[in-house]
Amino acid sequence: MKGIIGRVFPRKDDPLAGGGMPGHAALSSELTHSDIENYYMRIIVDVMRRMLVPADSVEIGVRRSGTGPKGFVAFAGYIRILRWDPVMPVLLQNLPVLDGKIRKVVAASVILEHTHFEGLWFQAHCTAEGAPEELVGMPAELLRHPRPG
Repeated sequence: MKGIIGRVFPRKDDPLAGGGMPGHAALSSELTHSDIENYYMRIIVDVMRRMLVPADSVEIGVRRSGTGPKGFVAFAGYIRILRWDPVMPVLLQNLPVLDGKIRKVVAASVILEHTHFEGLWFQAHCTAEGAPEELVGMPAELLRHPRPG
């Protein structure tokens, strides 16, 4: 991880930082797809940790998913539920919030200058430990909450 940070955020006292061009960050071509996948994965893991999802309940990965709208290489995050904890229904109910938090962190980084983030893909198997065996809590009425603003 230090290697990635060093390449993306070079030290200010390094005269060759950014390929010797003043005012430019390190070239993104130095980052491999594996480096970028690890960077995205760290962001997703950190957001999941902040939402109190137990680390042993999910498997998180990031893969290249094609080409984005601007021609940049696109990456998608994959989250597989391994164990059904009481927090899982809350997590699934708040998928837009989770996706928004991850996109906010990604948008604030320099990684989007040359890549595209496709979003998150969730998978919940019926074989996951503690998974429900039948439908529970069917909604009697659908409510739409308008967005503020």
